[in-house]
Amino acid sequence: MMRRVIVVLSLMVIPFSLVPAFSQEITKTEFSDMIAKEKIREYKHVLVLGVNQPFSKGYNKYSPLFFYGWFGDDFKNKDLYMQFTMTTTRIYFIAAMKTDKIFAGVKPLLEHSTYSAWKSYNRGYNDKFREFGGNNAGAGVFFQYNWLRILSTKATFHASYHFYRLFLLASNEHKYVNMPKRHWQLKPGIELLLSDVREKSLARVKHGYLFRVEYQYARRIGYGTWYDYDRLWFREKLNNVWVPPTGTTEGLWYKSTVHATHRLYFNVGGYYNFDKDINLLMDFYGGYFKGVDRNNAEQIGYMQQDHAIMPGYASTEFMHNLYLISRLQIGFPIPFWDARIQPGFNVMYMPKKNEVVGQGRGLYYYGRGAVLTDIVSGGKIAYHGYPKLSCVNIVDP
Repeated sequence: MMRRVIVVLSLMVIPFSLVPAFSQEITKTEFSDMIAKEKIREYKHVLVLGVNQPFSKGYNKYSPLFFYGWFGDDFKNKDLYMQFTMTTTRIYFIAAMKTDKIFAGVKPLLEHSTYSAWKSYNRGYNDKFREFGGNNAGAGVFFQYNWLRILSTKATFHASYHFYRLFLLASNEHKYVNMPKRHWQLKPGIELLLSDVREKSLARVKHGYLFRVEYQYARRIGYGTWYDYDRLWFREKLNNVWVPPTGTTEGLWYKSTVHATHRLYFNVGGYYNFDKDINLLMDFYGGYFKGVDRNNAEQIGYMQQDHAIMPGYASTEFMHNLYLISRLQIGFPIPFWDARIQPGFNVMYMPKKNEVVGQGRGLYYYGRGAVLTDIVSGGKIAYHGYPKLSCVNIVDP
């Protein structure tokens, strides 16, 4: 499967090497054009409304999409920059100094319902007893230095207070999952960006190329031990009916003590804008994580995710420690209201082995005859999907 993905991506890249923007020689580039220059926001107010609707055989609840941004980039002090942004799940404010070389400031932020455990899907169905909402409030600082027009580095640090009991938004009562009530998180990060992308029309039209890599480290303080419940041998639902339909569930409690998390992101993009703003866009995203559980895992496939956006899936439908996403799009202008239509084709790859704590379902047996009676003759029982959990005890809640 991986070999096929690489071959397809290679074939997709070839056309970009044949057009002038991607095949020009270095000697044709003027050095003065490489000097860093401040980018001014195209608009002061931006409002976006939409809906993300998954289509599958499972639980297909839509998610609202909301974005409002105010960008203050035209003060008397030309180095002053301010921004206010409200989305479906977060509110933040930026006060910064912005020059040709430096972009640095502070960023207070408030989020709700932002955790992977906010929804729990198994074969398309959600398990309300394993859902666990969360909220966090905090502030960060960032410092970006533009070495050249196309090259910049960025350092960030964000400290936040996470709480899991909030009336109306996340009461978290009557759940299998036994989460801490509150804890702190410290998250430093670094980023390298090489980008020669010219944008217009709210970044809907792009021309050029980019390469970006980012590393984040997160340390949870006061997090404690996380307990989760899992059923034995059975699916969560069969034809929308709990199995077994006895009114009780036999299963296991598991525990995890993950405190430190490492995250590595990268993305590569190539874009070409033809006459009349017919725009061809190709993107490739990837993420690798170490020390993640269901609560802080990447929400792969969610339209409101910062990195692993894969249109058409429900929130937190996929939680994995490794993913690769390729996307090919072509945009066409519509002759009214400056509107555009941009169909795309997306491919997502995740390996079978998943190291996210809390993913997987119950026990599986392997041995000579693949039946439980063979245990005494050499067979074994393993915990499928829980490589970093230890069994506590058998329960019957």
